[in-house]
Amino acid sequence: MSNFRFKQFEITQNDNAMKVGTDAMVLGSFVNSNGSKKGLDVGSGTGVLSLMIAQNNSDISIDAIELDALSAAEGELNFKNSPWPERLKTHHCDFLEYETEEKYDLIVSNPPYYQTTLVNQDDRKANARHEKSLPMREFILKARRLLSDDGEFWFIVPVEDEQVWKKQCNSANLHMIEKISIHGKVGGDTKRVIFVCCNYKSILEESHFSVRDKSNGYSKEYKELTREFHFNVL
Repeated sequence: MSNFRFKQFEITQNDNAMKVGTDAMVLGSFVNSNGSKKGLDVGSGTGVLSLMIAQNNSDISIDAIELDALSAAEGELNFKNSPWPERLKTHHCDFLEYETEEKYDLIVSNPPYYQTTLVNQDDRKANARHEKSLPMREFILKARRLLSDDGEFWFIVPVEDEQVWKKQCNSANLHMIEKISIHGKVGGDTKRVIFVCCNYKSILEESHFSVRDKSNGYSKEYKELTREFHFNVL
């Protein structure tokens, strides 16, 4: 059995196309859900982002959208086994076909974003990793439509695709209000970028974050960021 244990919940990930990784840990730890009551997790997989947000915010309820049947079933199991099953719900469907009258004040996603790498021969991993399963423009337009007037849309992408995401968000009239550049190592190149977008204009805030220090251990800032989640002290 492939499990990932957190302080307040546990992730079963035997059948998931994508396992819990650093991208999810960093994004889930950074997301600010203060004041949010209704959340949406697009491409929820194991449900890890929803669970991290539910741990941090006792007032939020979250709809989790997952296209892959086995991943959706496992995500729902993780919700049921968590301390907050009444606030988390999995929807096994294509996000672009998801119909709701809801407006969400928080939307999060670790999307299938790869465009510049070869498609994985495993269809389930390809769908989880590559943009073909959720076209970028349609994804952004749908997220904008479901986002409340003062809501925030958080997502993480590879730095190689940063400019095309910015261009598509701009064309959809989604305004970027925060950018967090994620470095694999102190002094190293940016590997990922977290963006926060909304429907209103604001000054863009930019910051940098390193996962590992120069000796290749976890950095102090990573330990501090994730200390409420990691079961073992790093």
